[in-house]
Amino acid sequence: MNIPVGSLTIGGLFVGMAIPTWHIARFAVAHIKKPADILQDAKDLVPLVAGVAYGGLATATTSGLIGFTTGAITWLGNGVGSLAMWGATGGETTLAARSNVAELTGMGNLVLLLITVAILGAWKAIPKKAKPHMRQGIVSGVLLGLSATLGGWFAALVIPTVNSWGAGLVGTIA
Repeated sequence: MNIPVGSLTIGGLFVGMAIPTWHIARFAVAHIKKPADILQDAKDLVPLVAGVAYGGLATATTSGLIGFTTGAITWLGNGVGSLAMWGATGGETTLAARSNVAELTGMGNLVLLLITVAILGAWKAIPKKAKPHMRQGIVSGVLLGLSATLGGWFAALVIPTVNSWGAGLVGTIA
C-alpha cells in the first residue's frame, strides 16, 4: 500500500507514542521509592516536552528543508513502527491514522524558522544529557503532530496562533 509521507500509519503512531511513554514510565518508576524528588527531577522531562512541541509545530510546514525532514521522519517512523507492530502482534499497520490538514502561512513559517534558528544557536549550550531527549522528542512530536489528538490541538490552537504571531511580527517590523 502506498501511503503519502504526510500521513501517519498506526505503526508511526506507535513510535510517536512509545517515545514519551518510555521516558514517562522510567521517570514514574524511579520516583516510586523517592516521591519527594519528583518535582526536582521533573526538569529532566523538559527537553523531551520541548522537542515534542517543536516537532509538532514543524509538521505544519509543507515544503523546504524542514518539511523534507519531517516527511523523512514520518516515512521512517511509519516503516519502523509498522515493522515493530507486525513483528510483535502480526496485525495490520498500514491503515492511515490521520494526515495534517492545517498549514503554516508564510508568516507562520517565519516564526518556525526563527524558533529553529534559536534551537540551533543554543544547541551547544544545551547539556549533553538533554540532547538525546530533545532529539527523541522532536521525532515523537513530528509523528504525533499528525495524530488526531496532538495534531488536532496544533491545528486548532497552535498553528493559527503562530500564523498570527508571524503576521504581527511582519506587520510590526516590515
